[in-house]
Amino acid sequence: MDPNIHEAHRRDRRRRRLPSLLLLTIIVIVVAGWIGLFGFLGSTAAIGTAQSLEEQYLCDIDGMDLTFPDVSRLSSVVTSDGVELGKLSERNSQPTPLDEMPVMVIDALLSAEDKSFYEHSGVDFRAIFRSALAGGESGASTITQQVVKQNFLTSDRTIERKICEAQVATELERRFTKEQILEFYANSVFFGSNAYGVVAAAQEYFGKSLDELTVAEAATLVTPIRSPTFYHPRQNPQNSLEARNRTIDRMFDNGFITVNAATTAKAQPLGVVPHPESEELSPQVMIAVRRALLDDTANRYGLGPTYTERKEAVFGCPAADTTCSGGGGLTIHVTVDFDLQTEANRILRAWYRLGSGGPTGAIATVENATGAIRVVASGIEYGTDLAAGERPYDLAIEGRRHAGSALKPFTLAAALENGDLEGRRITLNSYWDRSSPAAIDCGTPGCGGNANNSIWAPLNAGREPYRLTTLEAGTYSSINTVYARVIQAIGPEVVIEMAARLGIKSSMKPVYSVTLGAASVSPLEMASAYSTFANGGNYIEPYLIERITDASGTVVYQHHTQPVRVLSEQIAAAVTSTLEKVVSSGSGTGQRANIGRPQAGKTGTATDYTDVWFIGFIPQYSTAVWVGHPDGSVEMRGFTIWNDMEGREQSHRVAYGGTVAAPVWKQFMLYLTEDLEVLDFPEPPEGTSAYYAVPGTSVPRINVDMTVAAIEAAVYAAHLRVEIVEVPSFEEPGTIISLEPESGTRLAQGSAVTLEISIGIPEEIEGPDLIGLSVTEVPSALALFEEETAVILSWVRVDVEVPDPTQWSTVISTDPIPGALVSPGDTITVFVGVQPST
Repeated sequence: MDPNIHEAHRRDRRRRRLPSLLLLTIIVIVVAGWIGLFGFLGSTAAIGTAQSLEEQYLCDIDGMDLTFPDVSRLSSVVTSDGVELGKLSERNSQPTPLDEMPVMVIDALLSAEDKSFYEHSGVDFRAIFRSALAGGESGASTITQQVVKQNFLTSDRTIERKICEAQVATELERRFTKEQILEFYANSVFFGSNAYGVVAAAQEYFGKSLDELTVAEAATLVTPIRSPTFYHPRQNPQNSLEARNRTIDRMFDNGFITVNAATTAKAQPLGVVPHPESEELSPQVMIAVRRALLDDTANRYGLGPTYTERKEAVFGCPAADTTCSGGGGLTIHVTVDFDLQTEANRILRAWYRLGSGGPTGAIATVENATGAIRVVASGIEYGTDLAAGERPYDLAIEGRRHAGSALKPFTLAAALENGDLEGRRITLNSYWDRSSPAAIDCGTPGCGGNANNSIWAPLNAGREPYRLTTLEAGTYSSINTVYARVIQAIGPEVVIEMAARLGIKSSMKPVYSVTLGAASVSPLEMASAYSTFANGGNYIEPYLIERITDASGTVVYQHHTQPVRVLSEQIAAAVTSTLEKVVSSGSGTGQRANIGRPQAGKTGTATDYTDVWFIGFIPQYSTAVWVGHPDGSVEMRGFTIWNDMEGREQSHRVAYGGTVAAPVWKQFMLYLTEDLEVLDFPEPPEGTSAYYAVPGTSVPRINVDMTVAAIEAAVYAAHLRVEIVEVPSFEEPGTIISLEPESGTRLAQGSAVTLEISIGIPEEIEGPDLIGLSVTEVPSALALFEEETAVILSWVRVDVEVPDPTQWSTVISTDPIPGALVSPGDTITVFVGVQPST
């Protein structure tokens, strides 16, 4: 043992000697005064002396609240399927009734602290004499006095306070039974290491319940009460061992154990276990619960308007605050389904193995009808060992990453609701240019990645020529350039406003690229927002805490779902129908998520393949799956994962939402829906068909001096397509000959505009077919050929006698024959049938 500890102990003993002797004298005077004081003094003098002593040393008990404080309890978090996830604790206090405490534990407690507890009336005078003679070494405070000192008086080391302590202890013994005092003491006294009460101490030092303790452990358990630091079983094991053995001797002296039991117990080591780490089953959920309760400034849970009040209500009293009482003991019922949560974690950690250096994932599931959060699973363990793959945050709730094309449905809903900036309607059957790359002037230098200009040039998977597609097809095939042009037409502000209404709480910048995922969102947000589509346009706020009950079982909070209409039923139905095709259509990007029942969803792949998503929903649930690296955006190229459904490794050149996230979504949702009723989405409400109409448009104004590329750009921007017809002409090759129909003509979007373009006069061309024409029709036929081809041909007539009257004056053959190549200026010999001369 450290000699400094011995010296400190001796100095403390000397400091206590004088006060103990003085206390002895005062208590003898005070207690005995009312017996013999009047015998030694005259009645008047005695009364005056007694009054003087009372005024100086006795306290006003009538003015004190001597009710026992409510002992703090741990609050529990319980899942929707009845699994306790863990305890919410700052002050580890777990009170239990006295009759449930083993007799051996009570015997050890009394032997260590107050062997005469059932014999005195609050103050043990014999112990006071022994303590005074020993210089305070053995201690003289009874359990009742310790209760007084810890709960009703200050800790001042004065004679006045000690006398008041004795007086109050006597009063407590009058008001309460011994069992009530002992039960309160056993549940409230501090054992060190944030353990208050015998139950918490048994768990803290031995990892056991009270009925599992041995004699040696029970004796060790009570040693820190006298001095939690000096006798701490971990910090000062030798001091604790010596105190334990003294307690075992006292247990034998008091007749609580046999000599053999005492000998055996003293021969045992302390057996103290390391400080128990948290055994929470879902640390991320526990953190989310703590945060929700403590950050509840609106006091929705009824735990208090201030942070301090909420903290004490949840955790009970702070460890260092002995004046505080009550709190804790809550049961927080959360919406998480532990079975689903467990399977989600298993799937994620099977596909994306911890410590592999590859990507990981997260899954968030929301119940559509209620907003209940059923799953918030991360593919990483919670903790601070980064090398082992642990991370001190939750990817499903806190992980915010670019969502790629998974944000396109928000643009779609905004476009259907608002139309374009010119007030023109946009429908699912509106037509859009899908050529790639697009060239979008976003108005701000650098907005497209080039600091020198304001042109944003998004791409599809590759380069594409001018081509039209419907907005619906552009959605389920996830065509970037279509959505780039849509957001240019409607503006990014309405997209951000729509996302917020649907359930996205993260901030978004009003830039065009937001439609392609240039905004950081969490899996839980995305599941919630898509749930709004599943709910027919009603937003239901996702929630984690279902119900809170106090220690008596009284419900102090009960969640009530409150749907809010944020989108019309018709638009929600139109969006849902489109997202169904993401999975069911042959060109949909989410086919690998197909679970064989009515479902809808959307893939998402961020720029440079850093984050990939699949967010999907069935009528009952919405689930978001994110895959990426845990600490930031890292390109996912040339990596291998484990395909848990097929039981094999799977290599990827690059990551896509449809190939990396969608299969994980499918596996999890197959588990979730295993015993779930198959439901279909509701029939589209009346009026939904309006969002499938083909809007009209006008042929743009075309200048004949424009290039073909400029004309094509103008026509496709007007949601029309161009059919180019090349014609020979005297005009220079590439010259615009005509545009049909003319500028300003109203057409349905997707209609064709015919553009005739000169190819000049060709060197050779297929000759005309004149056979069967009358000789008088030949000039006009060659004129028409010239008009169509810009090739001038001459002709000569050669008569040929033929017996058939039907061939007379008719071209029966030509040289060159029809279809043979001819050049400008060539002469065609035309053989005309005539009547024979005889």
